[in-house]
Amino acid sequence: MRKWIAMLLAMMMTLSCAFAEDLVFTGEVEEAGMTDEEIIEFMYGRYTPSSLPDLVLPEGKKDVTVLTHYDLGEAKELYKELFGGEVIQIICGVQEYASKLQNLIGAGTVPDLVVSESTTDPCFVTLANAGLVQPIDAYIDYNEPELKDLQSVYEAGLWNGQHYLAPYDNKPVYYMIYNPKIFEEYGYETPWELWERSEWTWDAFRELAAELNITDENGDYICYGTGAPGYGSLTGSTGVDYVALKNGFFENNLTHPDVVRAENYLNDMLFKDDIIKIKAQGGWRNYWNRGMVAMQIIDSWMMKGSAEVSQALQEGTLGIVPLPQDPQKVQPGVNVTYAQSGGFCLVQGAQNPEAAAAFIRTIAYSHRYPEAGETYEDMLAEWHEDGWSNDLLYQYQVARNVENMVTSFGYGFMSTHRVWVFLAIQNNWTTFVESIRPLAEESLRELMGETTLAE
Repeated sequence: MRKWIAMLLAMMMTLSCAFAEDLVFTGEVEEAGMTDEEIIEFMYGRYTPSSLPDLVLPEGKKDVTVLTHYDLGEAKELYKELFGGEVIQIICGVQEYASKLQNLIGAGTVPDLVVSESTTDPCFVTLANAGLVQPIDAYIDYNEPELKDLQSVYEAGLWNGQHYLAPYDNKPVYYMIYNPKIFEEYGYETPWELWERSEWTWDAFRELAAELNITDENGDYICYGTGAPGYGSLTGSTGVDYVALKNGFFENNLTHPDVVRAENYLNDMLFKDDIIKIKAQGGWRNYWNRGMVAMQIIDSWMMKGSAEVSQALQEGTLGIVPLPQDPQKVQPGVNVTYAQSGGFCLVQGAQNPEAAAAFIRTIAYSHRYPEAGETYEDMLAEWHEDGWSNDLLYQYQVARNVENMVTSFGYGFMSTHRVWVFLAIQNNWTTFVESIRPLAEESLRELMGETTLAE
């Protein structure tokens, strides 16, 4: 919606209220920013004191060996500070996890943990069915303060009545960023303003993406509404995963009506209706850095690890908003999208399972509590030093609120089956699924052995 229209409507409503109550309308509407106290309460207020710093591990049982494809960073130092134990990393590729575990177990050098994320393929079910990992229920309690907000993710990883996947974090697969200066320059309401009114839907996204494709007098583009997003970026808002993990089986939703509807909607924006002009994956980045892209769906890692976001932070050209919501299911303040959990599995025969559980808690703790000698004010100051305002932090926290997100196990599975090809050319989802379905179903049968595949 054009911003001047929205402002006019708001002024008319305010005037009518003012006259009705015999008040004087000044014509000025001030929007107060969040105070430090308010944003700290919003970000950290739900975390009650944790008992983790008081936990004592037995001597000789403090070290944790982890099979991982990435460096575990500062969590290793914090764990050593808390418990005096070492975190020993064994690095290998994700696709090597099963064979590496078999070799290590066979050699009697069993690690305690193996990294497992909901969006990686193969997922933890492969390791569980092969007897390479064991349930972790006996060693960890997701009622602990630093884990409590991950309970839904923990339950999402239930397999045959037991928990094999122990998450330490959960976040959306994608964020949406936008350039507020572009919306101001061309007189449009921002995605955030639409989100606040529960009007941030696929249709609103489509309309803005089309209207913000702007050319100069020579017909050259000086602004693009958006560039090609990653696969599943709209599908997640339907609440239906491509392949959903259930307690003991996978539910195949490739032909679910909501999945079909979302996938075709996005493909039409790219090709049939030619609304998304930047069609190559990642092609938006150069234009964004030149201030020529109004809004963009990005991979979650980019939020705190990309030059594009860092530059926008420094230039004051960054806004953050939840992804557009399914117009058939939109609810006020409810952010539905695909989420991915960072986590671990407890290896079969682990020597120090209690220490392994303590390490998982340590990572979760580090995301939610200040370090020894620090305060929440110190944590906020670090955000400020990186260019984050309180209002932007509020947007970020709303966009990453996982309460209503779908912890996706199908996202990684579909990556293996080249779902991203669907957005490379004009396509129809039903036709596309028929081309990949036989191999996808075979993969699921192999993954589950004789376990039933729900249709």
